[in-house]
Amino acid sequence: MLQQLGIMLFEEREKMGVRQRNIADGIISIPELCRVERGEVEIDYFTLQALFERLGKSIDKLELAVSRLEYESIAYRIEVEHSIENWDYKTLQKLIADYPVYNDSKRPIRKQYMIVLETVLYFIKEQDYKSCLHGMEQALVCTLDKDWRQKVWNVQCLCNQEIRIILMIVYCEWKLGATDGLTEKLERLGRYILHHYTDTEEQVKVYPHCAWLLGQIYLEQNRVAEAYAICRRGKESLVENGSLSPLWKILELEKTCLEKLGKESEQIQCGKYQEAVRFLYKITNTCLESNIIVEFMKSSFQGEFILTNELVKDLREANGFSQEYLCENICAQETLSKIENGKRSPNKRNLYKLLKKMGMERENYYGFIEADKYELYEKVREYNRCFSKGRSKEATKLLDEIENGLDMTRPVNRQFIGMERIFEQTAQNKISREDANKMLKEMLSLTMPQMKSDRVIYRVPFRTEYTIWNHIAINLRKDEKIEEALYIYKKLAKCYKKSKVDMRFHAVPGMSLYVNYAGFLEVYNELEKAEEIGKEGLYHCLECCRGDIVGDILANLSLIYGKRGLPEIEETYLKNGYYLICLYGRKDLAIILQKAYEDKFYRKTN
Repeated sequence: MLQQLGIMLFEEREKMGVRQRNIADGIISIPELCRVERGEVEIDYFTLQALFERLGKSIDKLELAVSRLEYESIAYRIEVEHSIENWDYKTLQKLIADYPVYNDSKRPIRKQYMIVLETVLYFIKEQDYKSCLHGMEQALVCTLDKDWRQKVWNVQCLCNQEIRIILMIVYCEWKLGATDGLTEKLERLGRYILHHYTDTEEQVKVYPHCAWLLGQIYLEQNRVAEAYAICRRGKESLVENGSLSPLWKILELEKTCLEKLGKESEQIQCGKYQEAVRFLYKITNTCLESNIIVEFMKSSFQGEFILTNELVKDLREANGFSQEYLCENICAQETLSKIENGKRSPNKRNLYKLLKKMGMERENYYGFIEADKYELYEKVREYNRCFSKGRSKEATKLLDEIENGLDMTRPVNRQFIGMERIFEQTAQNKISREDANKMLKEMLSLTMPQMKSDRVIYRVPFRTEYTIWNHIAINLRKDEKIEEALYIYKKLAKCYKKSKVDMRFHAVPGMSLYVNYAGFLEVYNELEKAEEIGKEGLYHCLECCRGDIVGDILANLSLIYGKRGLPEIEETYLKNGYYLICLYGRKDLAIILQKAYEDKFYRKTN
């Protein structure tokens, strides 16, 4: 499923005027890159990801159907992250020993990752910055060779993994007292990230970390105003992208700067934000990061995956087809059985034939739209952001541009544009919610038609399909048909949990699902279930390193505790939810929560 991404890589690289050598050097040979860019061969997910990152782009926004083995290799890294986050030497040691099963050691980017893990393992045990520095330098050589220092500070194209290693090298040098030239190096690296990582989804994974480290060095040099300024830029990057990592470290640094600058009111406000973040980690029994190495290794990855074996099996069962019937003239029944069990990956041609026979004519799996141009995915993301910031005119203009750039003969594109036009008409009261739901179901049937099975949601939905279901439920709730709305969320949640794909890999749908499902359950007075779903939502946000929706979930939970007659807990949850919503710049909702707090508790939030 990664072949089409190679063609997209070529289009984006050519548009940016970047030579093949600039992104391939140390990662992949030029001849192989040529074949990848022509769509002739597939390469592993992590190598392709690094190539996009060297263009400053993220492939997180693309939803992909992957084989079970591909998924397990991606999910394995999350387990590694958890062991590092918990400072768990034994678990990390075992994971490293087992990792070669999923790792192609011939690929430089994967070999580099293994050296980083082994270095971090030793650091967890010994806390030895000198050895850590040496190990990270050895890792960097895998992709940047022995002249890496010259290449780095002359700012060669760098992927996310390389930047994180450079930051760890600088951090270790700083801790060892080798500070000569560190400020200039970090300033140059920060400028590179801001200039070259034009995709803010990728930028936020490394820029706040760079800003924090540079701010600490400025502070040590008593350049407090500069430390505060760079800290604010790091914080703005986190807030703009709704990210949680390394928010706590940034807030700590900001408060220290404010104290030294004598900015008392700002210091008080920063303290409230810190209190809200601390509260979030406390109620989820999660430790606040004590070592920046954890943050350097932590991923705010937002990719979404669907397993091909689950997709084939769920569709077959929903259609009421036998394996024998489905595989006829396509592949052997034994092959289909292995595909459905995840023991074998289908080749692309046969997979397409199987899906087409089951009514899904879809060669590519990019979730909300299907396009060859990366810029259209960027426009979709910006379009979605416009709503949270109240920029409706800009949103309409972007949607027009997206529609003009898409091949509207493709069902998934007609579905996305049609869905958004229906949302517009409903918001403008041009159509009733009941009519909107009829139209939305027609859009849904383009990719998720009614099957012989009596299950309405018979497979894990793609992102647009989920969004349609979500809005149908919201419209039902507004028409006071809350039982029907809850039925949809119950089925969605069951479908996601049935899948072997962790909810973390459905980051965006998961956040709105948890917020709305918990909220609707609370309105329906199913308080115990509402609390359960709300707390699941908090864990989901932490797993995805997303903090922008946490305030909504805390506000939902406050209503639950209010109905249970627990006013102190209700107030604490509402207050901290309010501060987190303020922190992420969601002014309209902040005003609503502020009024709710003052009306209920007769106290000011500020």
